Amino acid sequence: MSLDFPAIDEFLCSLERAKDDDELRLLFERYNAAYDLNVPDDPYGEEYKQRQFSLYERLYGKPYSTSHEQSSFDVSTAARNPFPYIHGSWSTVGNQLIAVGFLIKAMALPKGSRILEFGPGWGNTTLALAKMGYDVTAFDIEPNFVALIKERAQMEDIRNLRVSVGDFWTIETISESYDAVLFFECFHHCSDHLRLIEALDRALRPGGIVCFAAEPIIPEFPIPWGLRMDGQSLWAIRKNGWLELGFNLTYFEETMRKKGWWLEKHVGHDSPWATALIARRLSEIREHWNYLDGTLKSLVGTVHGSRINTDGRAGYLMYGPYAPLMRGTYSAHVHIDATAASRGRVVVDIAAESGRRILAKERFTLSPKQGSIVLPFSVDFNLTDLEVRVYCESDTQVTIEGASIERVEDSPHAARTSVTRRVSRRVKSIFCAKP
Repeated sequence: MSLDFPAIDEFLCSLERAKDDDELRLLFERYNAAYDLNVPDDPYGEEYKQRQFSLYERLYGKPYSTSHEQSSFDVSTAARNPFPYIHGSWSTVGNQLIAVGFLIKAMALPKGSRILEFGPGWGNTTLALAKMGYDVTAFDIEPNFVALIKERAQMEDIRNLRVSVGDFWTIETISESYDAVLFFECFHHCSDHLRLIEALDRALRPGGIVCFAAEPIIPEFPIPWGLRMDGQSLWAIRKNGWLELGFNLTYFEETMRKKGWWLEKHVGHDSPWATALIARRLSEIREHWNYLDGTLKSLVGTVHGSRINTDGRAGYLMYGPYAPLMRGTYSAHVHIDATAASRGRVVVDIAAESGRRILAKERFTLSPKQGSIVLPFSVDFNLTDLEVRVYCESDTQVTIEGASIERVEDSPHAARTSVTRRVSRRVKSIFCAKP
């Protein structure tokens, strides 16, 4: 890949003339270098990784080292006036506060939860979580940031917070487990994201979540993963030596799934940093529900143990369970008690977004000894509130035991298509150098 270093350096020089943070961020948006789309086919291979770190070395002039991530500043001064307040920018402060609030809502952790945070930086998120009563443990590679957070916590008499110097690989040595692991604007600095993803499971309690907040994991990133070529990232790499990676959302979802995780995407609209990907263990996502466990509801029917019978009225005999589901192709099964006589007609649909989005719908005529109803469907986005609904017409007689979802495997042709080719084909030339 040929890099136009004179153009990059001219752009970096123009940044020195910015009068404040707002102007600097506007200048960042005026330049993008071209991406090398001719990357190796296997994004998990060593050749692919070496290509990206060779590009980093050409940009910064040295091989990557975690020592490049450290910063120098006066801790006491920063504690009294930290980022984003130091800039006095309504835009930067507003975007930061909205992003922190957004991730707190996306995580939706119960009171008293234990949180493990990496790369807390200035500590804005860390302190906000601790003030809410969460038990927070944080690690940052920069000793100054650790000292800063400790001083800020002391100023506000916050005691349910522990912060220490440590890198991402501290996760491989901790002996405790947590309700959540949090990365806020830091995961993209990890030099081996596959190794880090591999280590997540050991740090989480059953039912725990991982949150990737304000991270550059986006659908339009033109390669599976690699160095970002936007103006701000080039400034961060070439001037400061920071590692600035980006990830294509499709690649990241598939990688997490290979490692046993399901991703739920949250996107806000009032701040460019208001994004959160919540990961849950695939093994903990249920695929079968019945009335006994309380996940399925009814408007017209009588519950008998783990079954429900019609009462002769028209209406929804079953709806729920408002469960998460990854994008893919599935078949929904409504299990009917074959020992009880069935007759009449029902409408079965698959819904999301509180019933506003219908993914599949079909009317069925029941037979006397009906076993189950099967309705195929597919989703092209991750769901957070899947519903399997059964609407009974008047005088329908049926006893339902529950519902289940089965995944239909991808076709062999689709399985052979590499992540790299699918990503690159969709966004072939979305980024280019501006004249």
